[in-house]
Amino acid sequence: MDTATVAKRLHDLCSTGKYQEAMRELYADNARHVEAMEMPGSPYKRVIEGKNSLLAMSEQWMKTTTVHGGSVGKPLVNGDQFVCEMSMDCTHHEGPMAGRRMNMSETCLYTVRDGKIVEAKFFYSMDKA
Repeated sequence: MDTATVAKRLHDLCSTGKYQEAMRELYADNARHVEAMEMPGSPYKRVIEGKNSLLAMSEQWMKTTTVHGGSVGKPLVNGDQFVCEMSMDCTHHEGPMAGRRMNMSETCLYTVRDGKIVEAKFFYSMDKA
């Protein structure tokens, strides 16, 4: 798949809440996530490498978080990269944010090689709902 096709497929899957399916289908085995910051007291590291590690982190996050709603913006493609905005209204049940309902908004920068996402970088802020 070319970058535009990967971007559209990620948008389609994430818009319907299929985040883990998007990872399984679209991520390279050596993909990595780079978060904007490491949260104090959080079990998640700022950089996570490998599709299996990313899937495990995502599964754990879904078990400990209630998602009340969210949105995914249309991707903008430039060469082998694309960006999209994502937002989520959620409540965490573990860690330093336990019991807090949060509105999270982020801009996601994805890099595609050989038809798969190899890196995702997240730029965000969080505010109380």
